[in-house]
Amino acid sequence: MTDRTAPTKLKDVALAAGVSISTVSRVFTNPERLSPATVQHVREVASRLRFSPNLMARALITGVAANVGLIVPDITNPYMTTLLKAAQGRSRTSGVGVLVADTDDSAEIERQVADQLARQSRGLILCAPRMSSAHIREVAELIPVVLINRVVKDVPSVVTDSEPALGEIVDNLHGLGHRRFAYLPGPSGSWANRQRLKALTERSEAAGSDLVVLPATVATYADGIAAADAVVQSEATAVFAFDDVLASGLIEGLRREGRRVPDDISVVGHDDVLAELVQPGLTTVAGHSDRVGRLAMERLLDPDGEQDREVSIPIRASAVYRGSTGPAPR
Repeated sequence: MTDRTAPTKLKDVALAAGVSISTVSRVFTNPERLSPATVQHVREVASRLRFSPNLMARALITGVAANVGLIVPDITNPYMTTLLKAAQGRSRTSGVGVLVADTDDSAEIERQVADQLARQSRGLILCAPRMSSAHIREVAELIPVVLINRVVKDVPSVVTDSEPALGEIVDNLHGLGHRRFAYLPGPSGSWANRQRLKALTERSEAAGSDLVVLPATVATYADGIAAADAVVQSEATAVFAFDDVLASGLIEGLRREGRRVPDDISVVGHDDVLAELVQPGLTTVAGHSDRVGRLAMERLLDPDGEQDREVSIPIRASAVYRGSTGPAPR
């Protein structure tokens, strides 16, 4: 009989649940390796016995840290917020904590933070990293790493595949009479920025339309407002912004310029994280950041550590049409 005066141990839960100690351990570390019925049964028994796994003690015993590190370029960006919440939700099911760091979009800060978290974590997730590929590989040689929206050879990654959705919107706008597009970029060091520009360039050329590329931005709301004059000067009838934050600022800037959206200029965003808060509603590309965050965490917590380690897994984005796009002005 279990001594209720002493802390409940793994073996106590295993005995009461009629399973092995290793099964109880997996319930609190890698539940995805067990059947849902087993996980539920063991958790119910553990709750009844008031058993709570001591993650720090487990880390000291096993030598495996109880946390993972998640590094983002800008935690205030709604895309990152949604991604982080999904990643934390997934890690929680494995009893793993998440240490979050913001790099302020700096490659140097990113390197420093990665070095610091590597000493405290069992693995790192790098979101849209700005470091060079060589530096990323150096980190990946020391600790398991999963990238988000960046592809580096021999390092696993999860990326948003925006090309089909962007192409669909280009074709849709071309069908509405638009023949001159503009692209309002994000950070010049962003892998996703280069991919979006490439997709827009190829599809606009295929459609027989012009594409004007405006100067790079940090992709803030203020950057969008400031870019309105350049957009007007470009004489484009439809503008693709790097993300929704930039697009929402652009819509405000165009309003200040006396331009109506979409009557004078159509505007398209990317990510679909605050599109419904913009007036008019923002046509955008849904990047499904919640799915990206969950899958990245699953790859990092892969118990075998070898599953598709060199494969870049794409999450297909989708086009979402709202009121910010319409026929080209006459």
